[in-house]
Amino acid sequence: MKVTIVLFFIAVVTIASCYPVIPYTYPLYKQCDPEWANQIMETTTICEVGCLMSSTSMAMGGKGITIDTNTSNPSTFNYWLRNNNGYTSNDELIESVVPDINNQLIEWDGSKLNGTALSMTDIQNILDETNNILILNVRNGTHFVLATGYDTTLQDVIYVNDPGFDQDFYYYDTVVGYRFFTMYPANSSQ
Repeated sequence: MKVTIVLFFIAVVTIASCYPVIPYTYPLYKQCDPEWANQIMETTTICEVGCLMSSTSMAMGGKGITIDTNTSNPSTFNYWLRNNNGYTSNDELIESVVPDINNQLIEWDGSKLNGTALSMTDIQNILDETNNILILNVRNGTHFVLATGYDTTLQDVIYVNDPGFDQDFYYYDTVVGYRFFTMYPANSSQ
């Protein structure tokens, strides 16, 4: 009984001592949402392999960037990508095509495949500049999530919008790569 109470106390103290910093809020789009889950990308559905596309769509949606006057979500983004050569034949998003949606509001800055290419301080600085979009490659390279924040107490925690799993954060040492965009709010003049 004492052990249970002590463990409960430790858990409460740990949770209470988290200090998340979320510099910018984005919508959470789940790739298996029934509204778009079964839509085909090239050969496979959004539900099966649409994590990078869904993460990118969340970023555009949060910035108010529209796609042919429609709100950005995995359905509208997928439709646009299919009609603008936005996928490889293996259902991989061609990120360099994304700025064609609105090249005044979206810039493709590239990717870094090495998880140690950025320090945790680098990640915090990137997220603090709210026009920066950072998408993390996690789960041993099999999944992408939109980075949304960090914790000032738990120094290795990166908060995310995860389109495929019910997970709010990943640890820094589980990140194996990054995708970078710059996106400006649709109502800004830059």
